[in-house]
Amino acid sequence: MKINKLLVLLFLAFQSCMQVASDNSINIDELKSNQDSTTDYKVKVGEKISFKTSVHGSVGMGAEAEILDDKILKLESGEIIYNNPNFEAPGGDAGMHKFTFKTLSKGKTKITIKKIYRGELEKEIVLEVEVI
Repeated sequence: MKINKLLVLLFLAFQSCMQVASDNSINIDELKSNQDSTTDYKVKVGEKISFKTSVHGSVGMGAEAEILDDKILKLESGEIIYNNPNFEAPGGDAGMHKFTFKTLSKGKTKITIKKIYRGELEKEIVLEVEVI
């Protein structure tokens, strides 16, 4: 019986050390903190591109995305990936808001990610996307 408990503990310890599948989303929090910066990205028609930014709902940190030309890009999904999805106490809702866009046609457009703090616009990050 003790061996079974030990094996379960070892399995759980090993599982917590395993890396989560890689997320190839672009973390806009790591971009230079120049408020008016525009960064260029090239994507092929039919492909997807994802951007993510930190959020924390109970603190009042949120994010929104806006597309300048929705004939070139379409917001396919916006999801929050929590840092600790099993944490139920207050303050356990910190995570990353991931915006995934699908390319529809060739051209250039801009995505504006708005960082919101307690209902007020804190920062805008402008990302220029060229669909080739």
